Amino acid sequence: MGKSLQSYLEDLKNAESQELVEINRGVVPHKFEVTALLEHMDQKGDTRIPWFRSVVNNHDHPTDMTVVSNIFGTRERIGQQLGGEALKGGMAVSMEYAKRELEKIDPVLLSSNEAPVKYEIKKGKDIDLKELPIVRHYEMDLSPVLTMMLVMKDPDEGFYDVSFTKVFPKGPDKAGVSIHSPHLERILTRYEERGEAAPVVSIIGHHPAFTLGAAARVPFGNDDYATIGAFLQEPVRLVPSETWGEDFLVPADAEFLIEGVIQPGAKTIVDPFGEVTRDYQPQCLRQLMDVTAITKRENAILQDIFSGHPEHWLLGGIAKEGGLFNMLQKQFGNVTSVKMPFSGCCRLECFISIKKRTEDEPFNVAMAAFGFDSQLQYITIVDDDINTFNELDVRWAAVNYVNPDRDIQKIRARNHFYNAGAGWKVMIDATKQTVVPSPTRFRVPPEVMERMKLDDYISGKQGVTN
Repeated sequence: MGKSLQSYLEDLKNAESQELVEINRGVVPHKFEVTALLEHMDQKGDTRIPWFRSVVNNHDHPTDMTVVSNIFGTRERIGQQLGGEALKGGMAVSMEYAKRELEKIDPVLLSSNEAPVKYEIKKGKDIDLKELPIVRHYEMDLSPVLTMMLVMKDPDEGFYDVSFTKVFPKGPDKAGVSIHSPHLERILTRYEERGEAAPVVSIIGHHPAFTLGAAARVPFGNDDYATIGAFLQEPVRLVPSETWGEDFLVPADAEFLIEGVIQPGAKTIVDPFGEVTRDYQPQCLRQLMDVTAITKRENAILQDIFSGHPEHWLLGGIAKEGGLFNMLQKQFGNVTSVKMPFSGCCRLECFISIKKRTEDEPFNVAMAAFGFDSQLQYITIVDDDINTFNELDVRWAAVNYVNPDRDIQKIRARNHFYNAGAGWKVMIDATKQTVVPSPTRFRVPPEVMERMKLDDYISGKQGVTN
């Protein structure tokens, strides 16, 4: 069997992991009850994975399906999901991510009778999205929404692109698809230019490493199934789709697959939705999907991302750290750390440490980072002796080393994707100058730090950081 969300959760359960909590009392996902409990957990600092074992579907009918959320709630957990050097935590998670982003393992093809996701198949009049236990998140959200991945196949080159996309049910067999990924938009445009319907498939739930791989910042034209295989450390198992057969391959080990087409120019209303910045994304027109098939596993688990909270931030933030590190290191060769902090929702702000060589280098590094990720608004550059994973350390450097007249640059830019009023970007050079003497930071001798292990003197579980 291939890796899956079910195998991951069962492994945690069998190991009696403290990371997992099963909730057996009944909840109603489309009436905010899942997110209310998640919010309570977040406010108490409870980072466990809640597995809701007794839920109803969006018709309020009992179901054998379950719901899980907060899979990516801590950096340490993501390190465990990736394995390898990521087990060390901290920047090692991003470095392992950056390494796998550059690797590929080709997928393998299964027959339909071998694929767990083909346990139940519904087409035509049997299709009803409300039979799923879809979560409604926040009080002003347009509707319940699926917060996972969408896969498209390029009509010219034949590669598969997997990106995150919200899906808003619009009836039994229609849905609004909020495509914001530049790659998916380019593929969709190619279909529209041909005057053809675009095949799309929503992937609802898979092994955490699959989902992490789907967030990788790879170039357009990359075959994402092969990249995701590198994150899984095994080939992605694919199977012919119900709608297009071998012309469109889908993940055999997904929990749910929603197949459909987007006709040229077909639009519908999507949003508002509580987004990554903890604000509502404004209502807009996006693509309308005609659902052609729904397939699922036995006892399928609907995976949800708790938007605007640590798992949402980390899922995208670690991917950005890894991709940004790869790009900057290739261009400059002296980058030591990249951190997307919680203070910027792991999207809007970035801390970068470098082994500084010249006075203009921090500015050049920041400009390259802004070019790589248009969502960034604030970048702080620090020396390599500053721990970018300690926000107090970064702020200390900004207070001690920054001359506002010289070291803060405000760059005019277009309106921001998440904040229409933010037509600017800010770069802060919090490095020490190379042309004048600077004070030396104190430290405990490194050899003594290495010799004195805290666990040898003080026992007890330490707090978890982002």
